[in-house]
Amino acid sequence: MTQKPRRAASSRSGTTPPVPEPDNGPEHDDYVLSEQIGHLLRRAYQRHTAIFQNTIPDDKLTSVQFAVLTTVRDHPNSPLVLIARRTAIDHATLRDIVLRLKRRGLLLITPDQHDRRQRLVSLSTAGMTLVDSVIPDAQRITELTMANLSACERLAAIEVLRKLSTD
Repeated sequence: MTQKPRRAASSRSGTTPPVPEPDNGPEHDDYVLSEQIGHLLRRAYQRHTAIFQNTIPDDKLTSVQFAVLTTVRDHPNSPLVLIARRTAIDHATLRDIVLRLKRRGLLLITPDQHDRRQRLVSLSTAGMTLVDSVIPDAQRITELTMANLSACERLAAIEVLRKLSTD
C-alpha cells in the first residue's frame, strides 16, 4: 500500500532532507496512456470529428446525425430499432437525434400500418437533397482522416476497426 508522503523534519543543521517520491510499484510501470487502445481510438475520433465539422458546409449537422440520415437513405421506412442497430446508437439517443432532424425538416416519421406501436422513418425531400449534397464532403472527410496512412494501412485500419467493433 502506498503511503502519503510525510513532511520531512528539519535536521539540526537547518536543512531539510529530501522527501522521497512515493513508490507506485512495478505493476504500473508498463501502463502508458498514449499506448492504450481506448485513448488512441478517442483521439482518432476527435480528429475525425474536427475534420467533419470543418469540412461539412452545414454547421448544424453532426457526424452522428449524418450517419442516421445516410442509414435512413439506404433503408427507407425503417423503424427506430433497426436504425439503432445499423448505426450502433442507443435507442434513447437515436430518438432525440431523429426528433431534431425531423424538426429541421430532414426526416419524416409515420406510423407503421402493420404495427401502430412502431414509427417508420424516411428522408424528406430536403433530407435527400442534404445527404446527396454532403456525400462528396463525407468522402473527402474519410480521405482527410486517413491522409497519414498508405493505401495498405488504410485497408488494414478499416479491417481492424471492423473486427474491434463486432461482438
